[in-house]
Amino acid sequence: GLTPARQRRRTTGTNMEMSKLAPAFAKLAEAAQEISEIFAAAGGVTLGKRGPGALLLDADGKPIKKKKEKRAPRAPTKFNEFMRTNLAQVKSDNPDKSPKEHFALCAMRWATAPENPKSSAAAALPPAKSEKGSLKSGKGKSKK
Repeated sequence: GLTPARQRRRTTGTNMEMSKLAPAFAKLAEAAQEISEIFAAAGGVTLGKRGPGALLLDADGKPIKKKKEKRAPRAPTKFNEFMRTNLAQVKSDNPDKSPKEHFALCAMRWATAPENPKSSAAAALPPAKSEKGSLKSGKGKSKK
């Protein structure tokens, strides 16, 4: 390790370096504030945490919220379709159970359902045309 004298010299040097940097950081902060004010006056854009253009301001200086674009809903998965058809049946067969138990029963059915691509029942079925050449199944040859 370092002797106490060497350790003092190291920390003293660091303190001196930091004392020299403090005024430079203060000037930098002032310059950043000035630039931000110029941007705000010019086009209503301020420099926030998320970079330039992150916050747009209207004529009164109030932030303008961007509206999210609505996307088309995704196509339902095989699991979604299975749950839609089987959940109603499970509910009618077990009206005394809670919704949590209904979903648990459906999940147990899904584990062995032929519609489930990961179940053992699905392995007995021939692969669909779209999955034949797929490497997702792990049956294809890997390139080296």
